[in-house]
Amino acid sequence: MCRLKFVFLLFILFSTPCFAWWDDEHRVIAIIADNHLSDHTRKQIEQILGDTSLDKIANWADRVKSQQRWRHSKPWHYMNIGSDGDIATYQSVVEGDILWALGYFYKQLKDSHLPLQQRRRALRFFVHFVADIHQPLHVGLPEDRGGNWILVRWFNGAKLQNLHKVWDGLLTGGDLNSAQYAHYLDNASQSQIDKWQNSTFRDWAGESKQLLGQLYRFGAENTDSKRLILGDQYLRVNRPIAERRLLQAGIRLAYYLNRAFVESEQVTQ
Repeated sequence: MCRLKFVFLLFILFSTPCFAWWDDEHRVIAIIADNHLSDHTRKQIEQILGDTSLDKIANWADRVKSQQRWRHSKPWHYMNIGSDGDIATYQSVVEGDILWALGYFYKQLKDSHLPLQQRRRALRFFVHFVADIHQPLHVGLPEDRGGNWILVRWFNGAKLQNLHKVWDGLLTGGDLNSAQYAHYLDNASQSQIDKWQNSTFRDWAGESKQLLGQLYRFGAENTDSKRLILGDQYLRVNRPIAERRLLQAGIRLAYYLNRAFVESEQVTQ
């Protein structure tokens, strides 16, 4: 009976969907992006979405992936690469990982000849996946499913969490709402913005992979511990990293959207 209970507990822990950033974090990225859109891009997005704003579509891709129609989209939210893997030579999995999905939907978004419904869907996916690839554990290790199998207690909480959830939102949770948090984070200098914009989807994946070493540093207090307890020290070191990734994602999302609609106009002409 005890063995059956243990197996059932593992099933609950590992079969529960783990979203990429939580809803608020996705909205924060979309709000930051909206702050940096050109007037032309904002008008083009309004034509595609109507009265709906970017932050209201930011979580659409997470909501639909459990539906039968979109179940095949689950692998689009991440990529698996071993600790010795090289992003530069990584071969994207066609129809099966986040690098492929970013390129695929960005191409659709730029194509002004496609039906409006198709471009709307492409925009919803693209906004979400730009955020996802900046969550470091979405360029994660296959052996622990991007931190999903690393069980931790967050500040000695009674409920077991996993490392992926820590980075999805426990690190960045607080009293501010999405708009307030976006305003607080959106303070990059122009030189930072220029540097962050000068990057590719593959570059973003490479940055996330490089951060993994830091994510798995749990401190001396956990060296001989049978169960990881993450608290003040982990929060103090890693929250600034998570917040920088939120800001980078927002700045880059705006840049690529601005580019997309300029290029779509050039194709039409």
